[in-house]
Amino acid sequence: MLICAPCLKETRREGIAEGEAKGIIETGYEFGISEEEILARLQKKLNISLAEAQEYVKKFGRKNEEK
Repeated sequence: MLICAPCLKETRREGIAEGEAKGIIETGYEFGISEEEILARLQKKLNISLAEAQEYVKKFGRKNEEK
């Protein structure tokens, strides 16, 4: 079985970005920061679009804290 080295690098980068996003979102909610500010922080810190930031909030936001 061959493993695509560039594919592994990209997968790793995506995993790191998800971890950073989760941390930003959880910390934001813990400190009572608004969702709009959390979205702005995600965009700035991770250099991502608003749509990507919204996907992270959807994935790791308050609705998912109970899981």
